Amino acid sequence: MKIRSTEKSNYFSDLIHKQIPVYELQGLTLDDKGNFTAGIEAVEFEPNEPIQLEPLFSENQWKAKWLLCRQLSVPFYILVHQKSKDEVMIFNFSFQSGPTFSLMQTVTKPDFIRWWASIKKTVQGKPLNEAKKRIADSYFDIALSEGGLMWGGNIDGFLIDFDSNTFQAIIEFRITKYPLESYDPKDWFLYRGGDYPTWRPLCLLSQLLEVPLFLITLSNQQSAIASAGFSVIDSISRTDLNYRYKRPYETILVGIPEVKKQLLSSLRELPPKII
Repeated sequence: MKIRSTEKSNYFSDLIHKQIPVYELQGLTLDDKGNFTAGIEAVEFEPNEPIQLEPLFSENQWKAKWLLCRQLSVPFYILVHQKSKDEVMIFNFSFQSGPTFSLMQTVTKPDFIRWWASIKKTVQGKPLNEAKKRIADSYFDIALSEGGLMWGGNIDGFLIDFDSNTFQAIIEFRITKYPLESYDPKDWFLYRGGDYPTWRPLCLLSQLLEVPLFLITLSNQQSAIASAGFSVIDSISRTDLNYRYKRPYETILVGIPEVKKQLLSSLRELPPKII
């Protein structure tokens, strides 16, 4: 079994997600007017492997993903492909007393491509670049590529209060090979097609939820194994990324307690602007 993901592997990112905790959603599609249309997770099973969906995530992870989609008034789909079969099963997910999966339809590859085009109306303006190798053997991405389409965006992280089922923040994680003390995504904003298509949906989501948007930078260098840079996003334009206070390398957090303290102390920040 393999869950589709474009995310880089990073020890401290995994720790942040588990211990704070931070939740994520691997697919959130948009139409051409900037409206969100669906939340999506996708998984591939081996030919003889039993298709069991509930164990893919913890109950709180399922609930967080579903609550986000419910807040946006969009469906939450689970896409399933079993190797050796040239088809995709599309499940609708809901959460009442627990996770519930309802098989909507089983479609051929051409029908899957048409279905995807019906929910994702935006053109993928930014190439995947480094993420391409992490989904190189993904049935879903190969099928979409054959149809001239691409997967689209995801939400690296969000904070939720389960007591009130309210959202607290959106988080963009950036993992680099460079030292945290000098790395800043702002310096790369116009590189390889530009970063605006990535940041715009995150800003739109933050505005809709009325929560702040945070940047957490992480390095795969051994010296930064439990450190993170932090910034609050103030605004974006087609040519620039602007922070509300400091650049991420000016706020280096060491260990989970410092990251958690910084996140909690920043929850009253306003959403970013799109200029």
